[in-house]
Amino acid sequence: MFQRLQGFALAFALLASPALAQQPPSIVRGTILAVEGRDLTLDTKEGATKVTLADTTLLTGVNKISLADIKPDTYVGVVSVPGSDGVDRAVSIHVFPPDQRGTGEGSRPWDRPGSTMTNAAVAQEVTAKDGKMLTLKYGNGEKKVLVTPETSLVRFEPGATTAELKPGVKVMAFTNGPADGERQVRRLLVVRGDFIPAL
Repeated sequence: MFQRLQGFALAFALLASPALAQQPPSIVRGTILAVEGRDLTLDTKEGATKVTLADTTLLTGVNKISLADIKPDTYVGVVSVPGSDGVDRAVSIHVFPPDQRGTGEGSRPWDRPGSTMTNAAVAQEVTAKDGKMLTLKYGNGEKKVLVTPETSLVRFEPGATTAELKPGVKVMAFTNGPADGERQVRRLLVVRGDFIPAL
């Protein structure tokens, strides 16, 4: 099961509406059990859950990277939570494609109590006691986050297709929520490779 994904999210800020980005998104995370036409049955923490793709569903690939791939001025999205020492720790970092630079810029609450999503450019990286400290700059604000060996590091890649949607593939579906028993997917993140990101 997609267990490490429970409680974390990314990429909702890619949606066009800034107002929507201020609210924790409606997300279904899971591993594909079956594909029937436009319907995907996912293995989730709630059990088997069905979501439906629309004509307008945007598919995005998710590839694993290393911290060396995150250079100064890279535009990223960071899910972070405060540590007991008051230092924000990065749970996940995703690198945006260059043409999506500036999307959803800013920092906002995310879908786990106390967590935030920050979309910003990397301004500085320094070595810290427990990892690397990144300074993120957005508009007139900035945020410092600690990157540890447990931080999930991925890159968003455009061009994912429905041919990649097979049993065993891990996905994250941003949906419009249950409506008449149907969760229609606005955006689908497709994990490429044998790893489980903490998205």
